[in-house]
Amino acid sequence: MNNRIKISVIIPVYNTAHLVARAVDSVLLQEYDDYEIIIVDDGSTDDTVAVCEELASHDTRIRIISKENGGVSSARNVGIEAAHGEYVMFLDADDAIHTGALEKMYVPGLDLVVAGFQKVVDSSVLCSFKPSDTGIYDNDEEMCDFFDNVIARKHCYLLNSSCFKLFRRSLLSETGLRFDEGLDYGEDKMFVMNFLRHVKKARTVSSVLYSYILQPGSLSSDETSDVHLAMIDSLLESYVPVLNELASRYEGSDRLARLYHTDVVGRYVLRFLTQFVKRKSGLLTDAMLKKLYGYMSKDRDLGLFTVRPAQIPNYILFRIGNVKFSQRVYNLLSRR
Repeated sequence: MNNRIKISVIIPVYNTAHLVARAVDSVLLQEYDDYEIIIVDDGSTDDTVAVCEELASHDTRIRIISKENGGVSSARNVGIEAAHGEYVMFLDADDAIHTGALEKMYVPGLDLVVAGFQKVVDSSVLCSFKPSDTGIYDNDEEMCDFFDNVIARKHCYLLNSSCFKLFRRSLLSETGLRFDEGLDYGEDKMFVMNFLRHVKKARTVSSVLYSYILQPGSLSSDETSDVHLAMIDSLLESYVPVLNELASRYEGSDRLARLYHTDVVGRYVLRFLTQFVKRKSGLLTDAMLKKLYGYMSKDRDLGLFTVRPAQIPNYILFRIGNVKFSQRVYNLLSRR
């Protein structure tokens, strides 16, 4: 059986007894059948394992691996080690792949395949994103087109997640690349971006083939606390060097070149500074401001007219360049 497995679908589960059957069924209902399903239980304390065992009893392509709780990254890494397929695909236990997804995505001999996804809330599609074209890119020049195909003008949503993709398993073995279990935020993005450092041949599929099914309360996660900001700080330390490496290698990609401005500075750094205005923060230190201003100083596209109006005060303080003065201003503003 192992010789014919083309895709290993890895599903990490933790206390998702009421959801996991939907995810598994979305794979079992595929007409394409050269796959295996690896369910990695991350120390569930509810009936998740029993539900998974019932599913496995009806289909030999399903395997269950149980481990102590260690987080989704560690569960995915265990799944990678256990996989036999030519490609690895990740599917979250509360999500689903669409009919025909595996057949549309599978092409032999590639390093990476990227499709589209949608966010679903209460059975309604909230938004969707997909590559602009379907195509294969097999040299550095064409990979520039790949990045321009999957990176939109103001976001890189298609690269933020490890889902709705196929990763060549032998490349994971050759590089030893795994999810960073020390990252609590952005671990998906870092896995994808690090994998892209080794990709020589990729494919895009301009179809929405994956549904993120948002659960009640999932839209209201706290992205303003110091804990979350500290996670962003850790992510940037890993993300910036990899992004710079990719942008240097693929200089012909305009959108990859602008990702430092739109993602690193626009999405993360300015979010930090905005929170310093809104509230008192234990992260408002000389060292942190120097680090944030250091990221901004390397942004070639940063200017008064390239930031949103609400960010102009942050930009002016950065241009003044006096960290002590900035700290006093933020402390005054946060007392309002």
